[in-house]
Amino acid sequence: MRPAPAPEDAFSSDGGHPCHNLSLPHYIMMSYAVVGGTFDTLHKGHKELIARAFVMADRVLVCITSDGMAGRKRLASRINSYYSRRRKLEDFLKERSWLGKAEIVMIEDPFSEGLRPALTHIVVSAETLANAKRLNAMRREKGLRELEISVVGWVLAADGRPISDDRIRAGEIDGDGNLI
Repeated sequence: MRPAPAPEDAFSSDGGHPCHNLSLPHYIMMSYAVVGGTFDTLHKGHKELIARAFVMADRVLVCITSDGMAGRKRLASRINSYYSRRRKLEDFLKERSWLGKAEIVMIEDPFSEGLRPALTHIVVSAETLANAKRLNAMRREKGLRELEISVVGWVLAADGRPISDDRIRAGEIDGDGNLI
């Protein structure tokens, strides 16, 4: 939620300090979204997921899986290191002038960072919607407000199937979904 503009009469006409007559709310609620993933190839689907978070929120917590967590995925030996994945993500955020709104963290599990009390939204794919629901159950148990869940649909490759890191690592498609 963004603050309403100050009323026209908010500035003092008697030469006093203009802030003395401002009527502002006691607090301003900022939207704070979380989005996470391995972000190995930073493909078109990842970019849409990340873009949704930055368009809808004032600040975004971007969680990138650790090397250990990524090592449990299919074709793990082909996954880039955490630092390489983080660098690509930072470059992407810089290109769009989003880096200043971001906090990038390494995660060892899919839930702990999502328990931050200030978070208001979570952006997920259809594939990870169940994790978002589980996270909200954990937040309820801890007395935290539930996150508003935003689901980004699959981004499809040229063959009509979803773009995924697994398909890219397997050499089926490139990061834009073109068949190889």
